[in-house]
This record gives sequence, structure tokens and C-alpha cells, in this order.
Amino acid sequence: MGNIVDRNGKVYLTKVFNNLLQTSEAAAFNRDITNFMDAVKKAAAENRLGKTKRLAAGAAAISKTIESQKFRIDILGPFTEKIGGRHRFIYWHDEGKTINGHSLVLKITFGSRTFLLGGDLNTASELYLMQQYGSNNPFMVDVAKSCHHGSSDFTEAFMQQVNPFATVISSGDNESFSHPRADAIGCAGKYARGSRPLVYSTDLARSVSKSKILFGMINLRCNGKDIFMNQMKETNRPSDMWDAYTLPGAV
Repeated sequence: MGNIVDRNGKVYLTKVFNNLLQTSEAAAFNRDITNFMDAVKKAAAENRLGKTKRLAAGAAAISKTIESQKFRIDILGPFTEKIGGRHRFIYWHDEGKTINGHSLVLKITFGSRTFLLGGDLNTASELYLMQQYGSNNPFMVDVAKSCHHGSSDFTEAFMQQVNPFATVISSGDNESFSHPRADAIGCAGKYARGSRPLVYSTDLARSVSKSKILFGMINLRCNGKDIFMNQMKETNRPSDMWDAYTLPGAV
């Protein structure tokens, strides 16, 4: 990871983690990254962490065989640019949008099925990532976790590239944002594959009793060929607890 700069080379939000397990520097976007770095150093000092490795967009974080099938986690973003002789992140005219836009974007492959975790990507970063990959489209998957909890800050072009059979929107942690937004839910269905695409929302699926959240659980299982998705019902009958679907076949 690097510093945040705009295209004129001005540096923002710079903080260097010196001697971080003998790895290179990282940008301190927010307190969460600082806490993570501290946790990594503590784990290494207590011999709970064997080694660390710096990865960039385009690299495979994991590539192995599980149950005789391939299992990969590919890093699709964020990208850095070489500015002033150092790898740095582009600044998108707003601190919050820059922090969110440089989220870690992961594509998981198990057997013939694929999944996308897009973090808090927004309009600026989605356009940027599509520009980086040009005519290639690594974003198309079977199941996608909706970016930024179902925010309205997205591009239809990126949703068209993702084109999943099912979308899962994780939200409900802060009512002031009103996530998921209506247009995000609508476009998740509009730009999906299949005649009956699935759109799940942990916020819409939950129920409340005496100020206590009871449900909202979305369950996904995959054997490398089939994908089973389930939403917990509001029922006390264990035999009928899940609203279950099987996704169409792999591409």
C-alpha cells in the first residue's frame, strides 16, 4: 500500500509504518488500518505469525487445491501509481471517497464458481478500476457482495460487468445512511443474470422484537459446482427455518 496523492503529486493522509515486520510502508487511511498493523506486529512478536507478504492488484493471495478443486483468492484492487518514484494512491477530491474507493477488492474462485467482495467501492473507484483493466472483465461472478452496503454511489457500468446470479447486501449498522438504497436494490436485480435473480439484504431480512434484532442471516454454501443460498425465516419450526434457493449453473 502507498500514500494518497492527487494527479498533481500532492500527498494526503501520509503516515509511514517504519520497520513493520521488515516490510515496506503503508498509508494510514483510518484508525482501522492502524489497529490492524498493531495487531500484526503484536502477533509477530508473540510468534503467532510466521511471515507476511506484500501483495498488489493482480496477485493471488491464495491458490491451492481443496477437495480436488481449485481455490483462489485474487486481488483485483486497489491499484497504486508510481508518482515521484513511489507507489501511491490517487486522491479523488474527497477524503471519505478516497478511503472507501481504495477498498480491498477480492475475487474468490472455488471449482467453477466465483464470488466478488467489493468493499466500499464508489463511482470514482469503479470507473478507475474498469479503466485499469481495459477490455478485460475480471469482475463477472456468480455471487457478489454489494459494494458499500447498498449505497447509491455506484455505476451501472460496473454492475453490468459484475452481472451475478445473486447479490448480497450487508447493511443495517447505521440507520442514518438508509442503506440499502432503493436504486441499489433495483439495479442489483436489473443487472443480474438469470430469469429470476436473487437480491438479499441483511437489513430487509431482519426482524425486531422488544428492540432486539432477531434475524437477518443469509447463508451461502458451495461445493465447487453448486451454490445454495438460504435466508432465515421468522419461524419457530426448525424443519422450515430457511427460504432456500439453488443458483443456476456456472458460466
